[in-house]
Amino acid sequence: MPAKRILVIDDVSVIRGFVKGALKHLDVRVGEASGAEQALAMLESMPADVIICDLNMPGMSGEAFVKTLRERGDSTPIIMLTVEGDRKVIAKLLQAGIQGYLLKPFKPAVLAERVQELLDGTAPPVRPYEAPAEAAEAPAEDSDDTPAEAAADTEATDTKS
Repeated sequence: MPAKRILVIDDVSVIRGFVKGALKHLDVRVGEASGAEQALAMLESMPADVIICDLNMPGMSGEAFVKTLRERGDSTPIIMLTVEGDRKVIAKLLQAGIQGYLLKPFKPAVLAERVQELLDGTAPPVRPYEAPAEAAEAPAEDSDDTPAEAAADTEATDTKS
């Protein structure tokens, strides 16, 4: 049986390399796209089993990519990578059709685990983003952290279609 194919979409080559490194122990082939438009073109001829996509990219955003892909009838599972911890943004992404997201910076083992769960069909059900307990307890005026920094230790949240 041929290896499953993962498509990584990020405008930063270092992040694409980091994601590839996180998945190296899985039996997968990893393709790369530096933007959403390139990824859409690649998917026409080489479908993926899981897509890992950055949210904020020049040109077409990750959210617009998801909407375009879903409008085409493509239901490939998508994990969104983002520094955005805002619940409204995450809710919009879930509504657009992603199956999970990871807040940057993320742990490589967590990404690999989420990808394997999607490939195996064992991804957990929808869990909305929750701030880490220690961040939720600290008064906002005492913290210099941005929402993304406060959420940096948060594990991945996944959904299942």
